[in-house]
Amino acid sequence: MNKILETERLIIREFELSDAEFILRLLNSPNWLKFIGDKDVKKIIDAKSYIQKNLINSYKSNNYGLWLVMKKEANIPIGMCGIVNREKLNHPDIGFAFLPEYENLGYGLESATAVINYAKYNLNSKTILAITDVNNTTSIKLLNKIGLRFKESKELSVKDRVLVFTSEENKTDKEKLDNLTQEFFNVFTNLNNKVPDLESLKELLVSEAKIINNTKEVPEIYSIEEFILPRKKMLINGELKDFIEYEVLSQTEIYENIASRFSLYNKKGKFNGKAFDTTGQKSFQFIKINNVWKIASVVWCDEFIEKEKGL
Repeated sequence: MNKILETERLIIREFELSDAEFILRLLNSPNWLKFIGDKDVKKIIDAKSYIQKNLINSYKSNNYGLWLVMKKEANIPIGMCGIVNREKLNHPDIGFAFLPEYENLGYGLESATAVINYAKYNLNSKTILAITDVNNTTSIKLLNKIGLRFKESKELSVKDRVLVFTSEENKTDKEKLDNLTQEFFNVFTNLNNKVPDLESLKELLVSEAKIINNTKEVPEIYSIEEFILPRKKMLINGELKDFIEYEVLSQTEIYENIASRFSLYNKKGKFNGKAFDTTGQKSFQFIKINNVWKIASVVWCDEFIEKEKGL
């Protein structure tokens, strides 16, 4: 027996050919036929073929698949739960099914919670999907309980339209812009010996982005590369230590695929051993590309200390 997981009441293991009788019963149970479909598994030989082609082969190819769920008490098989790799989905998805007499007893939630955590932490799957029939309210409730939320309706094949759920957070545009702005400010922090990763700015900004310092009499206009190099040296070579900057107040306006944000922020640290603490203003312009927000430009203006240090 190749055990994958163990919970309070359950053992989750790989299927074997000897589980053919159970598979024959599960695949012909009322809810399987109603919500998943007839797999034309009518005999033990069909069940063995299904186990080999759809389950064991997945273990070999993907190192995961749908697994047998057993009650610890007497090792009674009650259902299946696991991770599936489908061609028409961009990420692996969780699937589950149980015999009628074991439904609505918490076994689905117990096994699905264990499996989705296994996928996240053992398989390093950052995004987990799930699909279900629009009328399968029991499945939809379970997916919501394990943290998955509705994403879209998708046609997997002719006459097979399903609801797709995802573990990705359905954040609003405002929340995404909040996070993007926070990431921008965090890039420069070297407080507590943190090594700043200024190269990560290239992931936050569009490649043609402009970064403008309008503190001095003549604006300083940088490309991303021109902006990164001197600040990388300053933040890493010890000239600027214990540096942190953070947003104090902000106002964001969003219109379809463009947005703007005005920020009041604070910055402090030690420049050549001398402590400073000052405020400034930043103006961000954002654009949404393929549903991902990026920074198109940043303009800032700081107090007089900026003029002295060229931060």
